[in-house]
Amino acid sequence: MHLPSYEIPRKNPQRFDHVVFADASLPRRDPIDLARYAIISARMRPSPPPSPADDEFLRWLFERAGLDCSAYRADALRRRLPACLRVLRVRSLAEARRTLQHNPATLNGALTSTLIGVTSFFRDPAVFCALTETLRSLAASRRRPLRIWSVGCSDGAELYSVAIILAEIGVLADTDLVGTDCRADAIAAARDARFDALALHHVHAERRARFFVRNGSRWRANETLRSAARFRVGNVLACCEPGYWDVILCRNLTIYLEDGAARELWRRLQACLRPGGALVVAKAERPDLRNVVPTGPCIYRRVAL
Repeated sequence: MHLPSYEIPRKNPQRFDHVVFADASLPRRDPIDLARYAIISARMRPSPPPSPADDEFLRWLFERAGLDCSAYRADALRRRLPACLRVLRVRSLAEARRTLQHNPATLNGALTSTLIGVTSFFRDPAVFCALTETLRSLAASRRRPLRIWSVGCSDGAELYSVAIILAEIGVLADTDLVGTDCRADAIAAARDARFDALALHHVHAERRARFFVRNGSRWRANETLRSAARFRVGNVLACCEPGYWDVILCRNLTIYLEDGAARELWRRLQACLRPGGALVVAKAERPDLRNVVPTGPCIYRRVAL
């Protein structure tokens, strides 16, 4: 399988504005999903040889963040160590440890560089088209406010996408929207709600004018969206958000988990889903659950028992 090479601007490796293809036969104007290419490339490359020093540092880093390193795929975490060192501006794991010990504020950046959190508005448009119909159906049959939870919400683009749909069908004010992520800086970015143009690639001009305000070179979600969504730090692998949910979005998280942790997460999310509610996943994910059935691209409904 041939994969296009790409370059990411060096000034800030966590953000990117363009992709340069080495193969001139491929389209140049449409951005590609770098997270998906990273996943494919990682599976094609041989895994880095296990290193006790690497694994010990990762365990130590995750413990400082209150997370269980063993739930994540070790090979995926090892591949992110160079990015972690770059963020900390050090050359070795020993230096990284000293930096984190002397300056605890660097922990968030180190953790974010290790856990991939790429997202954007209306990512996979076909999924959001199907989700729109699901939300219409749920809203029409509800006897109470809808409750929607975005798991691993990153900078909030996914949950704000849902908020836009709900506003367009006239039920945003009657919906409880919650986003959680184990990374504090991701939650801070979600609350701030400023996005670059690439993140809004699938937001057409009418939506952009209605729901966003130009903020320098970026766009900020307007007050209607920001006031509708609540974000908080939370580790879904340790505990779920309380109560039943009508929609749970958990996309591109289990692909980074060990098989056992992924199965346990799907089981927990199913238990939190209201009968008739929808679980929204990513293209590479297949929930191994008995009581949910596919109803659209990447959408599963929980059947009543």
